[in-house]
Amino acid sequence: MSRRALLSALALAGVASLALAAPAPAVVSASSASGLALLRVTEAGHQTLPGGTDPLIQDDTTVEPSIAVNPRDKNNVVTGYQMGRDDAGGDVSNGFATSLDGGATWTTGTVPGLTKNDPTSPGSPYTRASDAVVAFGTHDDVYYSSLVFDPNSNVAGTRSAIVNSTSHDRGLHWDAPTIVQDDDGGGLNDKNWVVVDNGTGAGHHPGRVYVLWDRVAGVFAKYSDDGGVTWVPPSPVLAPNVYAGQGIGVIPVVLDSGSLAVAFMAAVAPVPTGGSPEDVLQAVTGLSNIVVAVAPGAGAVATGSPLVFNPPSTAATYLGTNVRGQRAGGLVSADVDRATGRFLVTFEDASKRPDGNNDAVLAASDNVESANPTWAKPVRVNGGPLDDQVDHYNPAVATGPGSQVRVMWRQRQESASSDAATYSTVVSTWAAQSTDGGRTFAPALQVDRGRSDTRFGAFSRGGTFQGDYNQIASLGDVSYVVYCDSFPLSPGEPAPAKPSATTVHHQRTLVSVLQALPAAAAAPVAPVVVAAAPAAPSAAASKPASSRPVKRAAVRRAGRSTARAGVSQPTRTLAFTGLGAGVPVLGLGLLAGALALRRRAARGTGA
Repeated sequence: MSRRALLSALALAGVASLALAAPAPAVVSASSASGLALLRVTEAGHQTLPGGTDPLIQDDTTVEPSIAVNPRDKNNVVTGYQMGRDDAGGDVSNGFATSLDGGATWTTGTVPGLTKNDPTSPGSPYTRASDAVVAFGTHDDVYYSSLVFDPNSNVAGTRSAIVNSTSHDRGLHWDAPTIVQDDDGGGLNDKNWVVVDNGTGAGHHPGRVYVLWDRVAGVFAKYSDDGGVTWVPPSPVLAPNVYAGQGIGVIPVVLDSGSLAVAFMAAVAPVPTGGSPEDVLQAVTGLSNIVVAVAPGAGAVATGSPLVFNPPSTAATYLGTNVRGQRAGGLVSADVDRATGRFLVTFEDASKRPDGNNDAVLAASDNVESANPTWAKPVRVNGGPLDDQVDHYNPAVATGPGSQVRVMWRQRQESASSDAATYSTVVSTWAAQSTDGGRTFAPALQVDRGRSDTRFGAFSRGGTFQGDYNQIASLGDVSYVVYCDSFPLSPGEPAPAKPSATTVHHQRTLVSVLQALPAAAAAPVAPVVVAAAPAAPSAAASKPASSRPVKRAAVRRAGRSTARAGVSQPTRTLAFTGLGAGVPVLGLGLLAGALALRRRAARGTGA
């Protein structure tokens, strides 16, 4: 085939692809150096329950997303997130987005029954929700953990609770929430997390659901053996069975033995601004420790009996710094290498950087279940110079087969100045892979769509707030990276000159789908730079939000109202199906063929 014929075929194929608007995975960018290919980036979730007349609500925002992939079907993925952020703490309610086709299309909605802001639950005693976390069970069931509270409750302290919502149909519909822990006399429950024992064999209790959280002083664990209906021990038991000191950011992981390992930040301190039920503690550089506590034989514990944890071991001292101009960072993420049992924890560390910014690092233990676990020195995950003023934060880890370890993080170009106005308004999302259990990492790959603007972001503690955490979930060679991004809804929309809790906000939940490249990949492939054409606002009529799921196509979506009364916030075409301005990406093979013919023509050997 001649060079002209090949390029003509490429163009014709592109027209067909645009006409069909097919959601089939198209490689957006890839590099055999990174070992990863970015298949697609889609807008998964947005605010589906408006804040109405509440002046504290930052409408058209989602914050702090979690994501989980079905262990029985890697195309079934669910994400949860806050919706309609309140600068004082919490949100209108928590939302969900579910995909059955590998992240190409999403069904979105409000998790019912959480707050009285939801018309389906006017009797709820709570006015705010927060800390949305999701996990899959053994038979297509999904567990959604939420923090709910009422900052205006007439008790000695803020009434707060940890609740569970269960889906029995892969994340499309949700039962009414059940109470895991309700401190109706005032409490400070925070940073809940959920995990399910999906293991089999000796030591496991398949389907056992663990929920863990902190309460300023004390880290707690409960479990359910009946699909989240009842929880052991029953409320109001408040003895901290994981850790009696101050801790935050609990991440539970079920080990192959059936034991439960829990990573968290210990020796933390109150947030200086304080006051919010979900903003009470933070990590302190040089003082806080990243620790892991293990409940040996947790899966073998008889229903109704308490979990017993060993004293925590210290993986590292926290040496990260505050992320400037934003509320972000200071929490851990954890997973286990199923091939070897190596336990992995990620966090920020600034100890090696003369510019004072953070690196994403990973610490590991090969004997976390022993009486005295040992920990390897933290490994720097991201590359780049140590003095480039780039801040790397919110790292999260997930493992794949054969000791593959994938870490994602957010990053932002800052400056030597303390003035946040001199920092870039772009926050980007990156991922890197290790094939040796996290001992070394390949060069990173940018996995976002390349156009964000912090000035449109949710606002908290005096800066942009896209989340204290984000997450990556993996199954086999596929990984899903979830994060919240802020951006203008239309070309030329003016950004707030001085962002605050009362300026305009547009922040949505995005999911990037990654695939691990074969180990025997060909020569390095240059990353493909995709410039998505701006999407024009939809003229479709706005529909009222509902807690019922709303089906949205990835390529064409109608506008719907998610902001203040009378303002339509159109969704956007975010699924990458094009290269440059209009030629769709048909895969690396066809593109590489075109480039090869071009090189041959340049040498005078073109056919």
